[in-house]
Amino acid sequence: MPPVVSRRGQRIASKACDNCRDRKVQCVFESPESPSCRRCTDANGPCTFLKERKARGPPARRVPSTQALPVGNLSIELLCPHDVFLSILEDFLHIVYPVLPLVHRPTFRLLVESKSYTSDPAFFRLCIGLVAVTVASIPRNFEKYGASMYPDVGSMVDRACHLVLLSRISLEPHWQNQPSMNSMLVSILLTMASHYVGRQNQGWGYASEAIQFFRALELFRKEGYEKLSPWECELCKRAFWVLYIIQIHDRLSFIVPHTGLSFDPKHTDWEFLLPAEAGDDDLTACTNDPDTYHNGKEFYNREPPLICGFIALVKVFLCVVDLLSSGLFPGTAPQAYAMTGGSLTLPEAAGDRISHSSSRSTLSLTSLLRIIRNLQSALEELPEQLKITTMDPQVRSPDGSEHALSATTQFQFDIMRANIHITSLYIQSTVLEACSSAFANNPNDSFAPSPGDDAHSSPGYTPRTQLWKFRESIARELLEVLHFCSTRTLEASGSSMIVKIREMAATLLDSDNDLGVPSESEEQLRRYVVQFADILANLDYMGHSTVIPAIFSAH
Repeated sequence: MPPVVSRRGQRIASKACDNCRDRKVQCVFESPESPSCRRCTDANGPCTFLKERKARGPPARRVPSTQALPVGNLSIELLCPHDVFLSILEDFLHIVYPVLPLVHRPTFRLLVESKSYTSDPAFFRLCIGLVAVTVASIPRNFEKYGASMYPDVGSMVDRACHLVLLSRISLEPHWQNQPSMNSMLVSILLTMASHYVGRQNQGWGYASEAIQFFRALELFRKEGYEKLSPWECELCKRAFWVLYIIQIHDRLSFIVPHTGLSFDPKHTDWEFLLPAEAGDDDLTACTNDPDTYHNGKEFYNREPPLICGFIALVKVFLCVVDLLSSGLFPGTAPQAYAMTGGSLTLPEAAGDRISHSSSRSTLSLTSLLRIIRNLQSALEELPEQLKITTMDPQVRSPDGSEHALSATTQFQFDIMRANIHITSLYIQSTVLEACSSAFANNPNDSFAPSPGDDAHSSPGYTPRTQLWKFRESIARELLEVLHFCSTRTLEASGSSMIVKIREMAATLLDSDNDLGVPSESEEQLRRYVVQFADILANLDYMGHSTVIPAIFSAH
């Protein structure tokens, strides 16, 4: 007989016999020595416990919440199966690379084909970092990436970070005091991956580590590139601007920045640090013929290389960067630590003066308008492949034209096109909200029309009404961009794109009727909010409660 328990004076079996279980009735034994329960005894039948019992409650997950850290030789299989690993790397090269061009593709493919990650610890760590940032950037693909081994995307990224740390400790124990280009690149990749999955402290830790490595290598100076090959030089230049953009986001979003500067403003060669407009294949040719490595503009004759999209994104950020040194935004450094220096020619907004009061600094409304126009000018100078009008299939180059792109290349340009235009609008929105006090403090002054209006035919608006006109203009343009972009295109930039769209849409929720907004305009803004909600519901696969990348969040 099975063990019994006592309840209200009756001896009840800890589990029912087969007969009582089938009838779903209580199984009671007269005494601990009874060979059968009361019902089986009364029926003069066998009292057996032979049938298999089903476990109670929901089925337990077979995926462990944490995995033990490995001891001994490290391998790719400790992160994911080998075939999945190769699939993730291909997704990086096709989808994530346009946003984070931190590998030389020809060399990288050769190393992967030769399985160098099994013998070269540095390349092993780079591959692990690429896997982490790709999985974090495309969470919708997690089912095929690692759902059989991990409960969520964040756990897979954590595992990648642990493997990188173990490899560094065991095979490169002096990586902190003797950093290399590879260590710096891996730290950048883990920065982005950690923020994309909501590991905020971890992300800022890797960002600070990457910045310190970059400074220690003195890669903000031309002299730091003397011993590097052409393609290594370009990777370091691209890394400089990725770190630079991280620092801009940090200072735009937080009262106290998490990061220092990755460069010395007084000794930074800005013109030299701009990446060459050269494709990776062109850089391979330059390795054999270094004399051809100049500014890169003569490298392409038929179509701009993919890196043009990344360079255009850099130029968009340069439209606002000097404002970060003026004290306008929370978290900005004093002028002595300005984020720019040297002789780099910046947009017209860089020359705008900030009006100071005894208590705070505010940007003049005219300066704000110039910033927006400078951003628009930067977009007008884009190559045809990156202009928003070419998103319409009817105006794209036909397949048989000289400039027709392959499907993969076209998709990669679409990724950067969406990133560039949405980031431009995000910067406009951020600057506008940071300067909203200037609108509120001047309720009776007339002001020029919004950038999209005809300055000669449109009537003047009060600054408070103009605030809403700007918001409406940004919302309208953002919806036009989003309607051209597929979900797959937007997902390539990771959850940062979701946060940017969400924050721009949130500015429309200000229902302060004191601004004098016409009722029809207020109703239009409500319709915009509904459209943004529908877009975000389809795009935000992970959910805001799961992924909140602090690097792109304003709170």
